[in-house]
Amino acid sequence: MLKNFLERAKAGDPVYINDVSKSFYDLDISKRYSIHCVLTLLENNEKRLFDMHIPRMDPLNQEEVDFIKHYLWAEVYNILSGLGGISMHVFIDRQHLTLKKLINELNDVFQIDKKSSERFGYGKCINVIDRMMGTLCPQEPPFRFIVGDTSDMPNINTVTESNYEDASLFSTVTEDLKGKVICGMDIGGTDIKLVLVKDGIIDCYKEYDWFPALFMTSNQLVEPICLLVRLLRAKISLDSSIELTQQKSSLLSDIASALDKEATDSHMLDVISKVEKYLHDDMVEIDAIGLCYPDVVVNNKVVGGECYKVRGIRNNAAINFEKDFLNLTHLDTSLHQLIKKDGVVNIINDGPMASFTAAVEIAASMPSSVVTKGVLAYTLGTELGTGWVKGNGSIPNIPLEIYNLIIDLGSFVEKQYHSDDIRSINNFNTNLPGTIQKFCSQSGVFRMALKYFPSERPDLFKELLEKEYVVEKVIDGQKGYYVPTEPRDQRKAFLEHMMSLPDRENDETNEKIWRNIGVSLAITYLETDKIIQLGAPYLIAFGRLVKNSHCFELIKEGVKSISDEILLEVADATMANTPLMQQLENNAHYTVAQFAQAIGAVYFANQS
Repeated sequence: MLKNFLERAKAGDPVYINDVSKSFYDLDISKRYSIHCVLTLLENNEKRLFDMHIPRMDPLNQEEVDFIKHYLWAEVYNILSGLGGISMHVFIDRQHLTLKKLINELNDVFQIDKKSSERFGYGKCINVIDRMMGTLCPQEPPFRFIVGDTSDMPNINTVTESNYEDASLFSTVTEDLKGKVICGMDIGGTDIKLVLVKDGIIDCYKEYDWFPALFMTSNQLVEPICLLVRLLRAKISLDSSIELTQQKSSLLSDIASALDKEATDSHMLDVISKVEKYLHDDMVEIDAIGLCYPDVVVNNKVVGGECYKVRGIRNNAAINFEKDFLNLTHLDTSLHQLIKKDGVVNIINDGPMASFTAAVEIAASMPSSVVTKGVLAYTLGTELGTGWVKGNGSIPNIPLEIYNLIIDLGSFVEKQYHSDDIRSINNFNTNLPGTIQKFCSQSGVFRMALKYFPSERPDLFKELLEKEYVVEKVIDGQKGYYVPTEPRDQRKAFLEHMMSLPDRENDETNEKIWRNIGVSLAITYLETDKIIQLGAPYLIAFGRLVKNSHCFELIKEGVKSISDEILLEVADATMANTPLMQQLENNAHYTVAQFAQAIGAVYFANQS
């Protein structure tokens, strides 16, 4: 069994963690060790039990032992990335000295006693836990692994997610928009999308491209977000001015140019300054802002700090990261300065915003019983976002960093490349191999293009190079392939190209790429369900990767090849059931696939 896993891994094939887990579980009890992990969650002192099994290691060679260790560390890492926690008690039969030695390594493997700036790999999830604990339960001692004997293990009740009888929140947030000005923002790793709603009518849209991973300070993240809100405020304030002057007409033209996707920051700032001066700072007050941000968010505070978008800031040796990151943590405070005094700023992660948006649209067209088990949403874009909203509309305070979960213990060929190399399966943030980040995302599409095109479709590989979607570079003495981001960011264009190929080429290679995305997504769901214990929620997919119907059908084929029980729906125009979403559907320039989460953010802000 282990030899087979290693042979596949060395050949460059994936070895999925769920297959390894099942194989280890199926071992005769005399040939395996059992490990019982009891996690104390960040809220309500709730306990969760996770049972793991690994082969007995005494007769194994070092390569096989290393594989088992990687599996065990990955399982623990996945649990902590999904749920966080205050502590984890690990119960084993202490008479097994080899197992005892292995489990005693946990605090070192996860670098519990190191400073946040010194942690790497598995230790990165502890940084997130530390920041979450600082917000939710600052009185608790730092996270630790505590080893005990199975004879001392307490009884832990199995958690099953309940149905909630009252799912009315998903309906009430669509009401009482009259007399309100609300801004909805969807912040991603490639772009920001905004809508401004006045009296229940979408007043304007704004799209803004950026590449935050290149930024060196948190203010470079905060300032564009605030600038965009100021722009929409300037637009609606100018519209509300009753004066009819030539200067106003000129400023309206300037505002239109600033709302263009290609408008520069300096142009937007210039226009905003002119409008604010013209109106003598007598601006329309925004009532609320709803915003989704691609990082861990607790109580409207961005607390993660280990995602790809802040990599440049995290690696900036000229600053104190923890101190600088507070500027982003308190984004809500900065935004409060741009709205009315008693206004609302509601911020959540982009994944939960997707699930919240889906639940609102489903509740508008179906009986509320459909969403009483909650909604799970995946956003397949720059990375994989994951969101889970319970049937009563509540969002658990857990990291839910599913994009960081390790699902592939194989693909040894792809492990050797630098994380920025398109071919690599190594995580951009942690450098850990085999995480979902490089499977269910645009990085996954790019990676598989470089995996299959050179040997199976060299003509398409040549086309990627000719169109400069891919460039060859030597970094640290190693030749690699990269997506250019300067002087022009080619990520969107590369993905659009890849999405067009199944129709254009009608070949097995391109279809295989999108089916493989589906395979990875199915395994992602199975791992998510194992860790979070979801209780069979409604499952929705958002994002650029699913906006092409042919590609989405291929993704569904891949999902089905793993499990017939996973029913995946796409967030498209068929989900446009609320008044605002229907307005978006009828817009000639923008689509539901593009701006659904910005609309959802408006509803999220409209909570009393």
